[in-house]
Amino acid sequence: MAPIPEKGLVLVTGADGYIAGVTIQVLLNAGYRVRGSVRDPSKHQWMLSHYGSDFELVAIPETSAAKAFDQAIKGVDGVAHLASSMAMLPELEKTVGLEIKAMTNILEAGTKEPSVRRIMYMSSQSACIMHAPGRNYHVDANTWNEDARQARTTPEGKSYLRCYLNYCCKKMEAEQLGFKWVEEHEPHFEFNSVVPNVNWGTMVRPDITGFISMSAMLKMLWDGNRHVSAMLPPMWCTDVEGTALLTMAALNQDDVVNERIIAFAKQYTYKEILDIFQKHHPEKKFVEQNGETPDAGTVDTSRASGLLKRLGKENGFSDLEEIIIKWMPWAVKAEKQD
Repeated sequence: MAPIPEKGLVLVTGADGYIAGVTIQVLLNAGYRVRGSVRDPSKHQWMLSHYGSDFELVAIPETSAAKAFDQAIKGVDGVAHLASSMAMLPELEKTVGLEIKAMTNILEAGTKEPSVRRIMYMSSQSACIMHAPGRNYHVDANTWNEDARQARTTPEGKSYLRCYLNYCCKKMEAEQLGFKWVEEHEPHFEFNSVVPNVNWGTMVRPDITGFISMSAMLKMLWDGNRHVSAMLPPMWCTDVEGTALLTMAALNQDDVVNERIIAFAKQYTYKEILDIFQKHHPEKKFVEQNGETPDAGTVDTSRASGLLKRLGKENGFSDLEEIIIKWMPWAVKAEKQD
């Protein structure tokens, strides 16, 4: 099966999400048409005027419901499955169970629609490792967070770490299911995944959506919150536009078939980020950040970097300063509007 054609139609699930919003713009800029799914289109009508005539909205109230994607997938050439809750919940069924049902639904819907050529899934570093400050690790395309399966045997609990175990389990098992399902069922379409870490960079209409997903962590740091590193320890980050480009690569590159694309760009500490804030905004006083434990992992990003260069990013992944520079104007604009 060939990749999606030029000017093809791509279904982007969870279109109101942070990564999805940037991905939609990247796809439109590349000449594709986009159908974005949300729970309730009446709450997102601003997207129609913002993205223009090559974008349409469709309702998928619950991705885990039976036949949830059967109408939305009609006539599409590719699917970017980005819809996934970031909520850390104690109930296994509300996390792992629903993610697995949604993945199964979209794969089964794809088999019913002859036009579908590619389906990709947005995974997470949580599918690769159980991150802990200072822990030594190495990630490549064959790294799976098998420890996350403990979520199925450990009693449910409301602690953050127990809920985080559920989240890791759902991302790993859903991604693995995608590859296993395609291997066993041999559908007419191909499957890939993109595996990013923390996404930062540009945004789409935060004046309407607010600082959603991981962009909220930068906003908290910008506003003087001293506890960000406790909530999200230093690890790897990536440019959200890079993640969007790799999503497109998973759909339109001939040689990207049955692949996990590891989208980790740069390691960061919050002190480094604050230094970038201060460098570019010397008029503003920022909090000090001390006592961080730097990330101790290594990651093979050669495949993803090569794809980004192929798609026009001369240096592959953006460096940390470039990522933060793309985000800061939104924070400045928000301050002026307050």
